[in-house]
Amino acid sequence: MRITELLTPGPQLDALYEEVLVASFPPAELSSLGGIRTALGSGRGPVWIATDDEGTVLAGAIGDWEPGPRVLLLSWLAVRPGHRGGQVGGPLLDAALDAWRAAYEPCLILAEVEDPACHTGNEEHGYADARLRFYQRRGARALDVPYFQPALGPDGERVSDLLLLVLHADPEFAGAEPDTINADVLREYIEIYQRDCEGDVQADDQAMALWRALDRPGGVRLR
Repeated sequence: MRITELLTPGPQLDALYEEVLVASFPPAELSSLGGIRTALGSGRGPVWIATDDEGTVLAGAIGDWEPGPRVLLLSWLAVRPGHRGGQVGGPLLDAALDAWRAAYEPCLILAEVEDPACHTGNEEHGYADARLRFYQRRGARALDVPYFQPALGPDGERVSDLLLLVLHADPEFAGAEPDTINADVLREYIEIYQRDCEGDVQADDQAMALWRALDRPGGVRLR
């Protein structure tokens, strides 16, 4: 297995999207291929892939870098069906995280996963409890907020009952209390995320519950 960074859009990115991501995520959780191509080309959407000896794309990790608050979201990590649980996703994620820490010096690296208390998942897209255990083995911790993924575009739908995981946290951005993250950094990032996806910072009941959870002077607790 070979792990490499994709520097430009091309056939391997298309194969990752069409053969791996589409098979791993429901439509509401997946952006368009055109959007991913644009992000990679701009330098804001880094992509790492794992391939076999024949060059077949086995897995991919795609980030979304927001330079203002210095936050990187692991937007998608997926392994080709038939290769899950086969020591592909872990080494790929480790390589991507090491590279992103060095390249961006982020204050936070985050990931969105389904909460197993609310989602079960399925064989096609993967099981929520197994996915969470995968990240926990790498030290991920969930933020204590009622998180949802914004709708990915005007025709998309929000994805509710998610966990927002912290994969990396610079000690400089810890909260004032133990085991917390600076709430200002999180709020700035999530506001940008909502504007990009839904056109503005939202104030409906679901969004307000999230803002209230982030309005903590001592920081947002890590569960």
